[in-house]
Amino acid sequence: MTAKTLMNPNPMTLRPSDSVATAADRILKHHLRHLPVVDEQGRYLGTFSIYSVLKLTLPQAVLDKHGLDNVSFVTEHVSDLARRLGGRREEPVQTWLNIHEVAHPETPAMEIMLLMLHGRTTSVPVVNKENGRLEGIVSFWDVLEKLMGESH
Repeated sequence: MTAKTLMNPNPMTLRPSDSVATAADRILKHHLRHLPVVDEQGRYLGTFSIYSVLKLTLPQAVLDKHGLDNVSFVTEHVSDLARRLGGRREEPVQTWLNIHEVAHPETPAMEIMLLMLHGRTTSVPVVNKENGRLEGIVSFWDVLEKLMGESH
């Protein structure tokens, strides 16, 4: 079993210039965790995810490389977090991409599961080695469906 046999060949994608608001709306509406971002030629650039939204929402002091280890004293309310996110709604997603390891169509299923485990992600983009184009995405759900189908 390879990435090609597991992947969704038509994942929902974003363009680098799409806004944070567009991405967050798609994530919410479709209950997604990750949206691959591709350029005009379909080349994979990175992923905008729920983690990107968290980065946009949290105070900079928490995210800084030498930031705070303990934030229990911070007493922000949901409205404060929403305001911070709201102020960034029109920023392009390209600024907030996560770069994860990718699979290729011939990547074995076990290697994909290890990429998910080690990368702490629930999906792995499948990218063509020659041209960098996104060919699909393998999600945890794709793997679990295949595993559960094989066990029945």
